[in-house]
Amino acid sequence: MFKISSAYQAYRNKITNKLFGTVHMEAQGKRRGYVLISYITEPFTIAPWEPLSNFHTNYWECYEIARLFTEKGYSVDIINAKDKNFIPKKPYTACVDAENNLERFSPYLPKNCKKIFHILISHWEEYNEAENKRLQELKIRRGIELKPRRRMEPSRNAEIADYLEGFGNNAIFRTFVRFGKPISFIPISAVVNYKFSENKNFTDARKHFLWIGGGGSVLKGLDITLEAFSKMPNLHLHVCGPVSAEKDFAEAYNKELYETPNIHVYGRIDVAGKKFGDIIDKCAAIVYPSAGEGSSGAVVQAMHAGLVPIITHETGIQEDSGYIPLENPTPQSVSKAVQDFANTSPEKIRELSHKIWLYARKRYTRGEFSRTYKKFIEEKLGL
Repeated sequence: MFKISSAYQAYRNKITNKLFGTVHMEAQGKRRGYVLISYITEPFTIAPWEPLSNFHTNYWECYEIARLFTEKGYSVDIINAKDKNFIPKKPYTACVDAENNLERFSPYLPKNCKKIFHILISHWEEYNEAENKRLQELKIRRGIELKPRRRMEPSRNAEIADYLEGFGNNAIFRTFVRFGKPISFIPISAVVNYKFSENKNFTDARKHFLWIGGGGSVLKGLDITLEAFSKMPNLHLHVCGPVSAEKDFAEAYNKELYETPNIHVYGRIDVAGKKFGDIIDKCAAIVYPSAGEGSSGAVVQAMHAGLVPIITHETGIQEDSGYIPLENPTPQSVSKAVQDFANTSPEKIRELSHKIWLYARKRYTRGEFSRTYKKFIEEKLGL
């Protein structure tokens, strides 16, 4: 009966999503009110027998936020955060937005509606500035001029919101300090929880490194990483992500990406698939000198595989996790950090790997996301 009901709901949502850009999740038990979520709609159109996408944690997270509100007796309407046409028409008790719709929604929301900004990245001004800075550094370093790929629209969400919650660490949350509002930390979830690799050969693995990320190769530090590894033929870099989709970047770094024997490119990859499993079995660390994140789902997934993070603070990983920090990364500093790691004893690396794996299993899981968000709804929102 549950599957039939869920299938009907998914089918109905497919229709309303296509026609109106909205989906719905009904309250459990007696309805207490309505909640609006401005995030993504795709997870609500999936039938019970269809799997969620493994390419991003937000598919499950958005669905879970809605489900937690329904547990409290609220019927939930969900729209895509990029929808600029939707007008709220119900007396919503709370509105959660993940991008920049709160200013537009405000005139239509009840005065007592709790407006919540779900933080996914650093503040848009710092985020855009970080990408501009990386592009300028690339131009100075190699004379290459590329266009920005991750430009964020101006947003007053943090200013207008009554509550701030979401992903990040001190480096990310500092970009919101000017608004004088406390931020409720929500740990990002993971797509897959791997077992610890007891039989990994860390003597070999310490010479293999993973870079995995989405769009915005320069912002995410792939250019810096490629330049570093192109001069370290004894060490291997495994690159996972839609690199070829950024044609100007792929052309500028064609030699490093496709003509350098120790750099291996796989494209976008399913982290639950065998191919990715084979890659992480080879590696002992992830190198990710990103300049802009909230909390990097890619790094968290690597941590669940026991890969030691060699990362910037801007990846948004909690400072007490034990990652190796990259301060103001350059090809030279990345090279030094990687070489130092490769020269560490296999026994020490195994110890670091296990600590990182334990941390990820404790702090970055679906269960922990759900527990923390439920606590936010109950204790901060009072719902």
